[in-house]
Amino acid sequence: MFYTRPMSWIDEYVKSGTALDVTVTLSERLAPWPGQEVWQFSPLLRMDKGDVCNVSMYRVSCHAGTHVDSPWHFGMSPKTLEAIPLEQMITPARLLDLTHVQAAITKADLVGKIEGARAVLCKTTNSGTLESGAPFNTEFVYIAEDAAQYLVECGVRTVGVDYLSVEGFHAPEPVTHRALLGNDVFIVEGLDLTKAAPGDYLFVVLPLKVEGADGSPARAVLLS
Repeated sequence: MFYTRPMSWIDEYVKSGTALDVTVTLSERLAPWPGQEVWQFSPLLRMDKGDVCNVSMYRVSCHAGTHVDSPWHFGMSPKTLEAIPLEQMITPARLLDLTHVQAAITKADLVGKIEGARAVLCKTTNSGTLESGAPFNTEFVYIAEDAAQYLVECGVRTVGVDYLSVEGFHAPEPVTHRALLGNDVFIVEGLDLTKAAPGDYLFVVLPLKVEGADGSPARAVLLS
């Protein structure tokens, strides 16, 4: 006799196709940020070697793949990862189609589109490139300082982008990070928004709860 549990709200989202995974898969295909180690995945125990179970170990940067930044990442506050409140990780979000932007997302790209939003996710031409096996792209689309300041002015509490940084690679100073983290805005980087349409969602991003961490890989999902 099989026990069938009642369908939960998350079952309904998944079965109806309205739950979308926007996480990149951690693997050797991911190009690391220059100077950081690549993803390493090593076996410790293997059943085909006679062990009782399979156990593995991985070594990865806190800022690899889909990941989050804590304010301590750039020293804007002593708040590290375990202190980030859940309401910034499980939040209503507005996803913007910014695939027309060629370099920097500016304030002009956001005006009239984010008012009232608690979280803003930026879909650009970056999406889908992290897992393509291509080398790191130093010319990725990023958030300009004036756009970051406008996000803060509008009361946005969480910002997500689809490459490894909200900051331009060639920026002489981390002005975008400072504008956001300095105002306690939660940053999510490395999303894959390829299949996500613009609109309003419930955004769920859950990093590892690591004491003292400046960031962590995370699983990110959109619910509509």
